[in-house]
Amino acid sequence: MLPWVGARAATARPVRLPQALVLAADPLRPQYHLIAPYGWMNDPCGPVWVRGRYHMFYQWGPDKAAFGDIHWGHAVSTDLVHWRNLPAALAPQPGGPDAQGVFSGCVVIDGARAVAFYTGIEPSVQCMATSDLDMMHWTRRPEPVIATPPEGLQVEGFRDPMVWKDGARWCMVLGANVHASPAGPGGVVLLYDSPDLLTWTYRRVLYGPTHIAGGYDDAMECPDFFALESSQVLVYSLGDTVYAAVGTFGQDRFHVRHVAPLGYGSFYAARTMLDADGRRVVWGWIPEKPGRAKAAMQAGWNGVMSLPRVMTIGADGLVRVALHPAIAMLEGPVFMQGIGRETGHTDGPNARIRVSFSGQAPGRIIFGGRDAFLDLDYDPYRPGRELIANGDAAPLPLADHSTLDILVDASVIEIFASSGIGLSTRAYGDPAGPFVLKTQGTFESASIQARRMAPISPDRLTAEP
Repeated sequence: MLPWVGARAATARPVRLPQALVLAADPLRPQYHLIAPYGWMNDPCGPVWVRGRYHMFYQWGPDKAAFGDIHWGHAVSTDLVHWRNLPAALAPQPGGPDAQGVFSGCVVIDGARAVAFYTGIEPSVQCMATSDLDMMHWTRRPEPVIATPPEGLQVEGFRDPMVWKDGARWCMVLGANVHASPAGPGGVVLLYDSPDLLTWTYRRVLYGPTHIAGGYDDAMECPDFFALESSQVLVYSLGDTVYAAVGTFGQDRFHVRHVAPLGYGSFYAARTMLDADGRRVVWGWIPEKPGRAKAAMQAGWNGVMSLPRVMTIGADGLVRVALHPAIAMLEGPVFMQGIGRETGHTDGPNARIRVSFSGQAPGRIIFGGRDAFLDLDYDPYRPGRELIANGDAAPLPLADHSTLDILVDASVIEIFASSGIGLSTRAYGDPAGPFVLKTQGTFESASIQARRMAPISPDRLTAEP
């Protein structure tokens, strides 16, 4: 077997002093979101809870704050809030099937071992590595467990394995784009099964094909398949949106009842896990905005992990999300409480703002210093009944009473509505304080409470308890 690449992974270069000073001083770098120590961060991979610890793996490019040289970064937590960065779990291995990068996948627990599945390129193949339950040292299988796509489908974009136990067998879903299938071209989710995690048999197209306009790659990415309450849910990413398809699963067939976006705005490549209390929790990658590449390279970091979101099924049969309650442990002093016509201020872009309002009239919330760092606009009579925050939009149903839970963490903003909608956006305005909260329209009569949030790192460099 090929040896575990512990030397390269564990010795990924430390943050040099000049770089550390730049990162620590960057007021746009988040303070209470999980973030890579430096460089590039994208897809969550294999979040899992085992033996009292949460493990998060993610695509990490340590060489620069741009996509490339993709490793699996690794962080651990005991509470889903405070994270400790560990050495990279997996690094590209010269001469191996993952020599061009360790791309998205999952981790499953099989007795006393953890098993990682991930995509290597080029060509796209599905790889496997094993570890004990500390997940610090991984041994790779020397050959892919799935080396080629199914015959007869003209498959492209064959990637992002997700594995689960189904009775006596193991199942895997993979995202792909097919040019030829009985149902035509488009993005699909493929279903495989295995008796032992090593020998995989292709069964069928589980979902799709789905085609989207706009010149996107139609490959379905990062599929995740699980039971939620009395339904079966398939989460997948397509174009620039995460979707949740809700239905039933039996005899290797997925019968879909509803499909809707799972998140809006800057939120992609979602993966889920069960927390210690059995709640289904979803994470996503919050990318930088288009046009931010040069500034991100200069800043030395790019991309953030979302806050954990709890998933439920609403009365209409669609998936709903809400901020995980564990985040409340970071709440600090109140800097504004009362009716929205009042203003409160804090010393920078850091806040949890809860707003309770009538959804019958338009309104606007502005949070910022010398400029509007967060500009949130709501109009129940606009087509789509949109809530718009810094240019990113989400539907917000007309209601006699609605609430918004707004998390501001430097350049990252996540908004959760009482209707179960999540909207993520970015803010690159002037972060200099003091920050003032201002309201207009329906929000002038809203009940508002705003609190500071405690950082999970003393220096924006590490994420440690």
